[in-house]
Amino acid sequence: MLFFLLSNTINAQNLVGPWKGELEIPTGKLTVIFHIKHDNNKFSGTMDVPEQGGKGIPIHSIKYQNPFLTIELPNLGIKYVGNVLDDDNIEGTFQQAGASLPLHLKKSLDVILEKPKPQEPQAPFPYISTNVTFQNGNITLSGTLTRPKENKKYSAVILISGSGPQDRNQEILGHKPFLLLADQLTRSGFAVLRFDDRGTAKSTGDFSSATTYDFANDVVEAFHFLEKRVDIDPQRIGLLGHSEGGIKAAIASNKVPAGFMILMASPGVKGKDLMLLQKKIIEEKSKVPPTIIAQNQKMFGEAYDMIIRKEQPLDDRLKEYFKHQLNAQVSDQQIHNIVQSLSSPWFTEFIRLDPATYFQNVKCPVLALNGSKDVQVIASQNLPAIEKALQKAGNKDYKIMELQGLNHLFQDCETGLPNEYGKIEQTLSPLLLDEIKKWIVFKTEQ
Repeated sequence: MLFFLLSNTINAQNLVGPWKGELEIPTGKLTVIFHIKHDNNKFSGTMDVPEQGGKGIPIHSIKYQNPFLTIELPNLGIKYVGNVLDDDNIEGTFQQAGASLPLHLKKSLDVILEKPKPQEPQAPFPYISTNVTFQNGNITLSGTLTRPKENKKYSAVILISGSGPQDRNQEILGHKPFLLLADQLTRSGFAVLRFDDRGTAKSTGDFSSATTYDFANDVVEAFHFLEKRVDIDPQRIGLLGHSEGGIKAAIASNKVPAGFMILMASPGVKGKDLMLLQKKIIEEKSKVPPTIIAQNQKMFGEAYDMIIRKEQPLDDRLKEYFKHQLNAQVSDQQIHNIVQSLSSPWFTEFIRLDPATYFQNVKCPVLALNGSKDVQVIASQNLPAIEKALQKAGNKDYKIMELQGLNHLFQDCETGLPNEYGKIEQTLSPLLLDEIKKWIVFKTEQ
């Protein structure tokens, strides 16, 4: 018995570290990295999916029963079961949203040795950078505040991340876009606050149970934190949101007097409409047959309607629906994975959410930007919707821009597809940075 326990402990320790593999999907290859820890006889860890911008996603459960390793992220409908062949190889299956794909993992120390991207700011910096914390109830949000060195009151910008667990730098695929934005804006004379999402990095709280509204409330508390500081001008605190961060900014601005707002690829239409067009465009660019695209539009459109109607019990209703639609083409476990991803607190609220409800109350100056090659938040769908809502608010101080050749991350690109993000060395296009700096300087000097 003692030998068995000792053997298990040794094997468990051998699993510690980063494990990397590639999934073969219709759009190409998708890298998956599991970072496994083992402390006090308990496993924990995170997952990265670089091509989709996922980094540091908390793993809910890691179980090892020699020789099998099981990793689960139920909120994303993900399950990996692998056979640990030796200290460096695991052969297994990755399951999500009805798909069951082979995934061979190799221990990969090279993921730790990522080189900084060319645009990543490097010390020493010509400004003050301070680690700060602020509260939202019993949640402690941790971030970084940068400002010029001169002691005076500064106009300030709060950087607001998009969907998925993001750290203060919005780190993705080795890029740190919020670090770059904070650096550029601080050098231009602004104070900038960026912070880790709740339940991510150094912020406490539970990310998995939170919705867009919860994250927007974190932004409200960030605003209150800044307006009490002696080095911040409380009349000139603005909000800058990327992707879903734009919706969080709009919701927050209904509760606090934002001095200005910058929207980077913000959704402007209902969650259902956004997700369906996103799915359609990505499938078209990925050469999925038109008949399959049409079937997926109908199937997921009806599933989203069930969520919007709040059919109960939702999990059971969705399972029954997908079993009927997929007609035994997939296993019960695969259907379970699809349903889990669609019935999470965040997703059910996001599908029902209409950003126009909040944009039509925004009175402050607004700069709304979108890349022409964005396939996640399509410019032609969302920019007109934002403009219409702002007009309904009676807001005449806004600027809408579609930036040519840029993807969802505002990189110069070829196709705009997510599997291209990690191959691009550019973090943010100079075109984007110039437009933001010109506009924000002009608006805050008025």
